[in-house]
Amino acid sequence: MSNYAKKGYRIVFLATLIFGIYFEAVSFFYFQTSKISKMLINDFRIVAALKKQASVEDTVKKISLINGITSVNFVKSEESLKRIQNEDNELYLSIKSMALNPVPDILEISVDPIFMGNIDVIVQKISDSEGVMDIRYKPDELVAIMHTLFYSKFLFLIIGATIVIIGITVFSAVLHVGFSNFFVSIMESIKWFLNGMFGSLIAVVFIYILIYPIKYISPLWEWPSVPWHIITLLFGGLMGWVLYQWKRN
Repeated sequence: MSNYAKKGYRIVFLATLIFGIYFEAVSFFYFQTSKISKMLINDFRIVAALKKQASVEDTVKKISLINGITSVNFVKSEESLKRIQNEDNELYLSIKSMALNPVPDILEISVDPIFMGNIDVIVQKISDSEGVMDIRYKPDELVAIMHTLFYSKFLFLIIGATIVIIGITVFSAVLHVGFSNFFVSIMESIKWFLNGMFGSLIAVVFIYILIYPIKYISPLWEWPSVPWHIITLLFGGLMGWVLYQWKRN
């Protein structure tokens, strides 16, 4: 093997290694932020305390019609007390010692993530309902949801843009050799193709080893599925093939 060919293999390996590290890291953070945002969205609730004489059916019906509300769940005072007992027994005993039960009936209201940026309007419409006495929600959790949703969508766009750019590059190379000669060309440059896949494979293993300890630090662990890694390997092989075409010409 000539020194020129060895140099070409090294360039392919390093190029696909760098690409693989980038693509695997972006994919991992995309899956992580998507999982976190789903968890936060499932946990987020607007809690509306009801007045003593409120008509539950009318209040639920009115709130359900508000644009952006996905579900309204009625929770009786006794059920809320049971939850408090399970979570904080001392607080439960303090409440039970009171002459009157201070825990009101409540509505747990879920909001469509698309409308969370308009939460102030939704809260105002809920408070306008005659049966609602007070409203509570976690503003910090809402901020976290908005940020993770933005990050996951941003990373998805980055992944999409990467796939499109590589797709255009490969398509241009295919046009150059001709569709009928594509597989023949792949076989002619199989060592370059496999070397590109090898660089991507090393990148996958490197990223996995690098971030695997997070699994033991936090329960929020979401490793990309196998098809994502296959895409990384195929892109690495195709990049090796494209570089071979570039070398020839």
